[in-house]
Amino acid sequence: MPKPLIAIVGRPNVGKSALFNRLARKRIAIVEDLAGTTRDRLYADCDIWGRTCTLIDTGGLDLSEKEGYMPSILTQAQFAIDEADIIIFLTDGREDPSLLDHEVAELLRRTQKPVILAANKIDTPRMPMSNMYDLRLGEPVPVSAVSGVGVAELTEHIEELLPPVGEDDVEDDSIKIALVGRPNVGKSALTNRLLGYERSIVNTMPGTTRDAIDTKLEWKDQPVTLIDTAGMRRKARVRSEKTSLEYHMVLRSLRAMDRSQVVILVCEAGGVIEQDTKIAGYAHEAGKTVLVAVNKWDLIEDYSGARRSAAQKDYEGMIARYLPFISYAPVHFTSAISGANVQELMDDALDVAPNAAYRIPTSELNDVIRRAIAEHAIPSVKGRLIKIRYATQAEVTPPTIVIFCNYPELLHFSYQRYLENTIRARFPFRGVPLRIELRKSSGEGTAEERLKARREKRSENAG
Repeated sequence: MPKPLIAIVGRPNVGKSALFNRLARKRIAIVEDLAGTTRDRLYADCDIWGRTCTLIDTGGLDLSEKEGYMPSILTQAQFAIDEADIIIFLTDGREDPSLLDHEVAELLRRTQKPVILAANKIDTPRMPMSNMYDLRLGEPVPVSAVSGVGVAELTEHIEELLPPVGEDDVEDDSIKIALVGRPNVGKSALTNRLLGYERSIVNTMPGTTRDAIDTKLEWKDQPVTLIDTAGMRRKARVRSEKTSLEYHMVLRSLRAMDRSQVVILVCEAGGVIEQDTKIAGYAHEAGKTVLVAVNKWDLIEDYSGARRSAAQKDYEGMIARYLPFISYAPVHFTSAISGANVQELMDDALDVAPNAAYRIPTSELNDVIRRAIAEHAIPSVKGRLIKIRYATQAEVTPPTIVIFCNYPELLHFSYQRYLENTIRARFPFRGVPLRIELRKSSGEGTAEERLKARREKRSENAG
């Protein structure tokens, strides 16, 4: 059985995200004393008296508002209500129920689902609470999402309403793919195109997405977690806001990259700018598998996908100039609006995802390096002959190759790049950063190095 879903709903600025973070026991949703901070719905696992459940945070509901983001927020909240097993209706316990509270209560009564009425911002057990019985949703539970007062009692009410226990939850073995980039390049539009429905709110105004939004899907029988992230602006622009809201938006985008296996850097067809370079640099330094999606390509030309056009070759040259450190990343020219090349982008992301965990047998690695040296000898430096004694793959994700030589400080970076390219040509490291580390070695290697080599060779032979 899937984990029970618990949706937190209510009008704007009653503390839904604060309660979401309190129940999840970590700061996931952005919390601000500002109505409309949450727009999309967020998911997080939580423990309810030993039972793993999934929480859903939603945007504040205003059923009368028809302008701006509110229609999309209502759509997202309705999705959460429809799929939830239990609904927590959160109100401001210090105020009498408003017209909005009554409208939301009427909406929830029609769902025929278990609803827990929670009155938030009751910071002490004896603090007076306004009359919530008018909402006709049963006994209100006084809580304080900030201080934690009454949260244990709330979880007891949740436990009573949980569906019967089924089979143990299946461990999440999905491939996590994060779409990252600067604001308004089309990350949410690409997410919606891949999913086939409006999972994320799309608007031409930069900064529409504020949280990293996880969505699970099956793509050609492969479980995938697609992560739509907030656009990351230049640090100077973020500082000029003088608020913590955008700071946390960027922080969540960076954390989304950290927990993903594949990062899709979404750029705009207009060109590569400095901020694209910085975002790509973070993904590269984090050792993530990277693809580049040049979105909105339909504004440049009609793309059939048959072969690279002159405009695409020019753009690839621009990427090579501005993003040389991710030269290993495949480039796809997409259009979220028309759907051009979007499926191919996803297929390629799943194709390169396992590459980061590939481990080269030590004997094969040393054979490849010996042949590379035989074809192009290592240049001597000031009469000193550089000898590579031994190489091994020390780590995966990202793959890290350790090369032992007599003068590691003298081996020119161009020759290191030559060895890297040779290894890439022989082994499946497409889309993956490859680390080359040089270490000092004397003779045929230290005793520890020789012992490690023998162990690895015995392991390979046994395999």
